[in-house]
Amino acid sequence: MTDYAEKGVQGLLRRLFHNVVLIPVLVFGFLLSATAFTWHEINRYHLLQQISDSHEYLEFVTAHLGAHLDVRLVLGELIRQEWLDYRSDEPEDFTAIVKPKLQRFRDIQAINWVDKYGVIRWVNPVTGNENAIGLEIRELPGPNAALSEAVRSGNVQLSQPIFLAQGGRGFVAYIPVFEGDDIQGFINIVFRANDLIENALPSDDRRHYDLHIEDTGEVLYENHTAPHLSESIQKIITVANREWTVSIAPTAKVTETYSLAGANLLLLFGLIFSVVLPLTLFQLLRSNLSLRETQGRLADFADISSDWFWETDSKLRFSYFSGRFEEVTGVPPGQLIGKTRRQVGAPDADPDAYQQMLEKMDLHLPFRDFEHTRIRENGSKAYLSISGRPAFDDRGNFIGYRGVGKDITESKKNQKVVADALMASEAANRAKSEFLATMSHEFRTPLNAIIGFSEMLKEEYFGPLGARNYKEYAGDINGSGRHMLDLVNDILDFSAIEASKRQMEMEVFSFDEILRDSIRNVERQLAEKGLHLKREVPDDLAPMYADKRSIYQIMLNLLTNAVKFTNPGGSITVHAECDDERFTFSVSDTGIGIDASQLDTITEPFAQTHSNAHIAGTGTGLGLTIVKSLVEAHKGTLVIDSVLGEGTSVTISLPNNAAPAGHKDPA
Repeated sequence: MTDYAEKGVQGLLRRLFHNVVLIPVLVFGFLLSATAFTWHEINRYHLLQQISDSHEYLEFVTAHLGAHLDVRLVLGELIRQEWLDYRSDEPEDFTAIVKPKLQRFRDIQAINWVDKYGVIRWVNPVTGNENAIGLEIRELPGPNAALSEAVRSGNVQLSQPIFLAQGGRGFVAYIPVFEGDDIQGFINIVFRANDLIENALPSDDRRHYDLHIEDTGEVLYENHTAPHLSESIQKIITVANREWTVSIAPTAKVTETYSLAGANLLLLFGLIFSVVLPLTLFQLLRSNLSLRETQGRLADFADISSDWFWETDSKLRFSYFSGRFEEVTGVPPGQLIGKTRRQVGAPDADPDAYQQMLEKMDLHLPFRDFEHTRIRENGSKAYLSISGRPAFDDRGNFIGYRGVGKDITESKKNQKVVADALMASEAANRAKSEFLATMSHEFRTPLNAIIGFSEMLKEEYFGPLGARNYKEYAGDINGSGRHMLDLVNDILDFSAIEASKRQMEMEVFSFDEILRDSIRNVERQLAEKGLHLKREVPDDLAPMYADKRSIYQIMLNLLTNAVKFTNPGGSITVHAECDDERFTFSVSDTGIGIDASQLDTITEPFAQTHSNAHIAGTGTGLGLTIVKSLVEAHKGTLVIDSVLGEGTSVTISLPNNAAPAGHKDPA
C-alpha cells in the first residue's frame, strides 16, 4: 500500500511539472481571488475596527475624565483641611495656600473663597476673574442649588453647566467648610469646560472623534471636527453629585489612518502569495510525509497505552482485534470475529452492569470500564476492562464501535489484598474494644474496694490509726483510686460506644436540672480556683427529649475540661437556647485555649491539648471523644472554637425532636 501511495504522488508531481502553463494560470487566478477577498476583508475590518476603537476610546475618555476631575476635587478637600488647620481670616493667607495648587493644575480657572452667605470674597488668581469678586451665588439658581446641597450634605457639590462670570462655558465645585456644626464658608473651584477636558484628553485622539458631553440635557462640551462615519455611542459617568452623558463618534479623519494600512496590507498579501504559492506543492508533500510519520507515532503510543483494540460493524458484530488481544486474554480472535457481545457473553460480569452495557450498545452510546473475565490456556483467570465509543460516517450513519481493552488482573488482586486487610483491621478493632470493655469491668471491682477501704482508713471509722502519716497515705490511696476509677470509667464508656453497646433511653427532662447536677460536681474546683460561672439559660427554655445520662455526661465533661484548663480568677459561661429545629447549648471559658493545629485532632481518642502532661492535666484524653460520640449518637453536631491564650468554646447542637405522645413536660 505504501508503494502504491508513493507511485501516486510521483505521478501527480510529473503531471504538475509537465503542465507548465497550469502553474502561472493557477497563480494568477489565486492572486486575483485573494486580492478581491482581501480588499473585501480590509473594508469589513476597517468598519469593525472603527466600532471597536470607538468603544475603547469611549472607555478611555470616561475613565480619564473621571479620574482627572476626581484629583481636582480631592485637591479642594485638601485646601479645605489646610485652611481649617491654618485658621486665618486674611485673604493673603488663603492665597498662600491656593497659589501652589493653581500653578500645578493650570486647567483650573480659579479657586475662590465664598462666605457663608454665598458671596465670593476672595478670588485667585485675580487676573481674568475680576468679574467674580463680590458675586452673590444665592441669586443664581443653578449655583445656589449646588451651594445649598453642599451645606445640607456636608460634601462637595458640582453645579450644572453654566456661563461663567469670567466668560465661557463651565461648572463650579463647592466644598463646604464647617467648624463644628456651623458653616463658615466654601472653597469654590471654577472649571472652564474646554480647558479641563482638553487638558485631560490627548489632542490626537480628539481630532479623530467627535466628543460631546451633556449634563441633564445641557451641553457642557462639544467639538465638531468632521462629519461622522457612524452613529455615536454613549456612556453615563457619575462625577461627584452629577451625571454626565459622554457621546463619541468616529469622524472622516479616522479613514486616513486605515486607508494606508489597508493598501499596504493588500500589497503584502499579494507579495506573500506570489512567493508562497509555488512552494505550496512541495510543502504539501513534506506535510504528507510528516503526517504519515505522526500516524505511525500515534499508533505506537496507542499500542503502549492500552493492551488491545477492538472494533465492531454496524450490526455490533466483532470485526477486529489488535495483535495483543490473544496474548492478554488467551482467546484466539477467530472465536469472536463475526459474533456480537450477546453471543460471546461476559463471564463473571455484574449482571446489571452487563445489561446496561448491552443497552448502551443497542442505543449507540459510549460506555467505559465494563469488567468481565476470561480463562487463559494455563487455567489462570484474566480480569478484563473494556471501553467503547460509537463511530459514525460523514452523514451521521452508525458504522460500528471502536474500543480499547485493559488487563486489570493485578489491580483486582491488589483490591482483594486491601479488602482482606481492612476486614482484619476491623476484626482487631472489635476485639480491642471488647477487651477494653471486659478489662475495665474487671478493674472496677478491686478499685471500688480500694476506694472504700482507704476511705474508712482516712476517716478513721474504727479508731485512730496511730502515726499521722498513715492518714495522709490513706488519703493518697483514696485519691489515686478515684482517679484510676475515672480513667477506667472513661475507657469503659468509650469502648461501649465504639462497640455500639451503649443503650440510649430517650426521655423528656429539664436541661436546667442537668446543669445543676453538673455544676454541683465541680463546685469545689470552681471555689478552689476562684472561677466565676455565668449561666445564660432562659427561664422558659423548652425541655429536652434525649438520653438523659448522655446529656449529663456531655455537660459534666465540658464543665470539667473548662475548669481544668482555666487559670485562677477566670470565668466560664454556659449558654442554652432552642427553636423549632435545634436545641443548642455551649460551654465557653477564658482558659489557655487550643492551638489551631490541634483542633482537627482534639476529639480523636487519647488526644490532649498539650504534649506536656503537667499542662494538659491528667486523664485519658477520651473526654471530648466521648462527647463527640454521644452527640453523633443523637444525630447532632459539635463545634470547637478556640484561640490560644484566650479561651475555648464548645457548642453542641441537637435536633429538637418533639416528645412522643404521652410524655409531658417535667414540672
